[in-house]
Amino acid sequence: MSMEDAFKKAGYKGGGNLKRRKHESGQPEQTKPPTIVFRENGKLRRSLLTSEAKMWADLLFDNRSGVTATQLRNFFNEVKALQSRIEVGGFDANEAMIGLLKSKAAYAYARAEKKRKKGFDYLKSMIDQSVDLIFKSNSQKKSEEAFNDFALFFEAVMGFFKGR
Repeated sequence: MSMEDAFKKAGYKGGGNLKRRKHESGQPEQTKPPTIVFRENGKLRRSLLTSEAKMWADLLFDNRSGVTATQLRNFFNEVKALQSRIEVGGFDANEAMIGLLKSKAAYAYARAEKKRKKGFDYLKSMIDQSVDLIFKSNSQKKSEEAFNDFALFFEAVMGFFKGR
């Protein structure tokens, strides 16, 4: 008698962690990514840099099926380098490079290993939402402020990600 038959005969219907069983059965569990909002009433939201950044870090990490620390660090380094270029050359001169972040995220998602697709989907969503918020700003000053908010948010996500 096989182990599975013995369990069935004993009346065992399964148990344990439902998330784990879904993952093991090949049906990936997908959580809708949270909506990113940088500011409320003109002020940077505290929860963006605390609880929401932790939630995004958890989604990106996802117990070995998410992005690796090195992959996330590469994107973060791109954002920080772009922030430095904006400080030196101005927002207008580097605006197109901000849009390029979406393309780089899409490319990384397309190249990701099958087991890491879910994490890269969240990374792509985080970058897409953030870049869209930057470009929705109605002035250059607001756009630059939104980009700096994104850089801070990404830094908070990195901190929670590495602190796991």
